[in-house]
Amino acid sequence: MAWINKYLSDKEIAQISETIHVVEEHTDGEIVPVIVKSSSSVGHIPMTLTLLLLLILVIAELPFADLLWTTPWVYVWPFLVVAVYYLSFALARIHFIQKIFVPEKDELSQVHQRAQLEFYLNKINRTQKGTGILIFVSVMERKAVILADEGINSKLPPETWNDVLAKFSEQLHSGSWAQGFTVAIESCGKHLHEHFPHTDGGHNQLKNNLVIR
Repeated sequence: MAWINKYLSDKEIAQISETIHVVEEHTDGEIVPVIVKSSSSVGHIPMTLTLLLLLILVIAELPFADLLWTTPWVYVWPFLVVAVYYLSFALARIHFIQKIFVPEKDELSQVHQRAQLEFYLNKINRTQKGTGILIFVSVMERKAVILADEGINSKLPPETWNDVLAKFSEQLHSGSWAQGFTVAIESCGKHLHEHFPHTDGGHNQLKNNLVIR
């Protein structure tokens, strides 16, 4: 997945995995960081862009309508519409454009939905004592989510992660992705160590690597 190297180098990805390994030596908890390219639905953007660009084009040509809507120029319009359509598909792949056409409210909702999906896809809900934590990042939206399983939630309120998320988000927005993941993993590890210290019966139940999708 070449796209990830824009944000994290192979060395930094390896360092994140090592951080998880070190942190989990002191707790029975399991920490799974996941990063995805996008969570939001963007399938509507090409058609929306096409309609918008065509509207702008029609408005721009109004002063020249007497000329452009006559033979032979009128035959150019079908080809122009097709060209605008394919241009819209190309523009719709740009993250900046995607963010413009996805409302903030929808972004928040879809990022949280994707985080919940990843929580189950990565089997974080299947640890023996319910001590799994998901650290989730969606790149396009620049948003992070932390989800903890039932065992952790029974001892720590959801507000516990607000400070971790705030610092993590700050690192993401400054471009320090590797540092952000490291700090977030270590912060979660401190809470886990306090309430779920490592025991003789504790063993690694989930892989210690950054999941990239």
